[in-house]
Amino acid sequence: MKTYSSIPLITILALLVGGCASAPPAAKSGVELQAYQAREFETSKRAAFSATMSVFQDLGFIIDDGDFDTGLITATGPTQRHEMEMSDLLAQVFSGTDTRGATHRRATAFVEKMPSGLVRIRLNFVDNIVNFSSGPRQSQPVQEPALYQDTFEKIDKAIFVRSATT
Repeated sequence: MKTYSSIPLITILALLVGGCASAPPAAKSGVELQAYQAREFETSKRAAFSATMSVFQDLGFIIDDGDFDTGLITATGPTQRHEMEMSDLLAQVFSGTDTRGATHRRATAFVEKMPSGLVRIRLNFVDNIVNFSSGPRQSQPVQEPALYQDTFEKIDKAIFVRSATT
């Protein structure tokens, strides 16, 4: 009789773990992405480029490369380890695998002088997710408009400070 009493428990656990899954967000079109990934500023390319590099550093990114002539900045953010969740614990108990992982955020910025005289900055954040047990890396673009808006507000403030001190 004891073998039958564990079946309801396993069924309940399977339903709980299955209920935690969510559908991936729908991919946005290029125009939708640019709506929140790009912004124009009334400043010089030099001020915008320097402000963007400074803000990336303030956000904890390490600048990998910054080329003023091309306007391209690449940076790597700190590694964030994933905390153990119930599904991770169940995977370890039932299969002996560690499903936890870490996320490495990468950022790029493209700074260009527009024919209108304004300077356009386009940001792109990508999360590289590594699973500790399986190892393959997944890359997924960060599609959170609030992150881009917050970063642009910081860039705007950094440009203002630079223009006020010169």
